Amino acid sequence: MKNAKSKTDGMSFNVAAALDGISDPRRPKLLGEYSVERDAMLGVVRIGIEGTQGFWERHDGGDELLVVIAGSLTMTLRPEGAPDQTYDVGPGDALLIPKGVAHSGKLHTDEVRILFVTPREGNDAWTDHPDLVGRHGASFATGA
Repeated sequence: MKNAKSKTDGMSFNVAAALDGISDPRRPKLLGEYSVERDAMLGVVRIGIEGTQGFWERHDGGDELLVVIAGSLTMTLRPEGAPDQTYDVGPGDALLIPKGVAHSGKLHTDEVRILFVTPREGNDAWTDHPDLVGRHGASFATGA
């Protein structure tokens, strides 16, 4: 498990390993803190490799929690004024992305399936892919 060191550090852990590490089933194992200032969305998403090149997003309304159900990827977090952080995550891994930290994923499989909790408001998305530059501020699809 990579533990967060500051408000701009991400955190990743494996759900099964965290559960296996509980010695007393009556006591939860706290993994970190989650911050959200407004309503949040809980959902699932299937992300294909073809649409992810150069895609970045940021959530100024609170932290984002991703739980990888299937597939694998490397997630890059880019805190303002700090070095990039990378996290390799796969099935059963969770990633906590702090409020306001830009992030982008590079898929290692054709598809990744993710359970997410993300703020409903304060989201921004853009691309730095040379063929798509100029699409800053793309809106999020939040349909069921």
